[in-house]
Amino acid sequence: MNHPKLMSPKFLYLVFLLMCTGLKAFAQPGHSTYRDTFCNNQTILVINQFFSAANPTGTVILPGAAQGGIDSVIHVELTFNAVMESTLNQTLCEGDTLWVNGTAYHAGNYIGEEFIDDGSVNGCDSIIHIQLTFRKVVHLYDPPICEGDSILINGHIYTAFDREGVEVIPNGACDSILMVQLRPIPIPFSVFTDTLCPGASIVINGITYDENNRVGFELLKNAGANGCDSLVQVSISFRELWVYLGEDREIIKGDTICIQELYGMNPVSMSWYPSPPCADSSCLEPCIAPLNTVSFTITAVDSTGCVLSDQIRIRVSNKNRVYTPTAFNPDADFPNNRFFLGADNGVRIIRRMFVADRWGELLFDVKDIPPDLPDYGWDGTFRGQVMHIDTYVFWAELERIDGTTFIETGSFGLIR
Repeated sequence: MNHPKLMSPKFLYLVFLLMCTGLKAFAQPGHSTYRDTFCNNQTILVINQFFSAANPTGTVILPGAAQGGIDSVIHVELTFNAVMESTLNQTLCEGDTLWVNGTAYHAGNYIGEEFIDDGSVNGCDSIIHIQLTFRKVVHLYDPPICEGDSILINGHIYTAFDREGVEVIPNGACDSILMVQLRPIPIPFSVFTDTLCPGASIVINGITYDENNRVGFELLKNAGANGCDSLVQVSISFRELWVYLGEDREIIKGDTICIQELYGMNPVSMSWYPSPPCADSSCLEPCIAPLNTVSFTITAVDSTGCVLSDQIRIRVSNKNRVYTPTAFNPDADFPNNRFFLGADNGVRIIRRMFVADRWGELLFDVKDIPPDLPDYGWDGTFRGQVMHIDTYVFWAELERIDGTTFIETGSFGLIR
């Protein structure tokens, strides 16, 4: 007799010889055969012996159980049909539920076994091994973001000030849900201060800071330790140092000029260019009498290493000063009884000087006389006679100390 529908795991099927209709008698007295069909996960007890798919046949002896007091021998020949087993491997989306044999499988319950009564074609139960995989749908995206930066996610621009959102990204059967939670990183801030020498400058981030541009803010790309931009407040100050030679000057050739150095610092060294205008380079007030226009530059260094300089330009003019009286009296006391020329230190000698009346008659003519000496002047006489009161003219050629000459002319009055 067949009993596959009685199959269940570890089921003990008890067979009592007297109740079995499947026994067939042998020709030999006391012998019979028991044949039946079961499922291979069943265990069968025949009288006092167990039979299974691993032990499907055998002999059961019942002492003295046959007629005439002989032993009864039962030949057991069982057939075990295979239980149908299958594996359900499937990938589902996170959040989905799959029902199998009345059991719900989801991301929290994705492995199991289901027994289906009489599910096999041979009448045995079937076993389904459940091994599901769930594709993660919800993802947390929380990278750091620097203040001032932006990131494009699924067509949406996120910044440090708009950093949270939900993005659905198509991905075949399962769309991905991106939970955006950016972590803002503050821009590193620092203050840069420095004290520079007068006239110096410093370049920060391509910007020149000097005495006309002392403060500002600079955004340094990717300069922070965290990789973000760095904001720097720049504050530059300058040392109050100075050196001064005075304003440019103009002198007449032959004049002497003294240059006074003034310092708003404590110089540890100083130098002149060109060479200092005095023999001792440490002189504080050199005096010079240049013959041509000249410029002097002084450079001084203080204890902090600041180098300062100043320049003075001395322009030398050829317009020497010549002093002539507007009138003189031949009867006056010496030296007021002479007509003579005075000059500044730039005039070395009077090459020639003559006096004439208004009609051009030459009354007085001298050569190579020094200036400023009335003894060499005109006493107001001509041919031993004192000239009458009138206006007279003079002409003079004067030589400078550098050898150049110039002409000076004019008129004066003779009074008595």
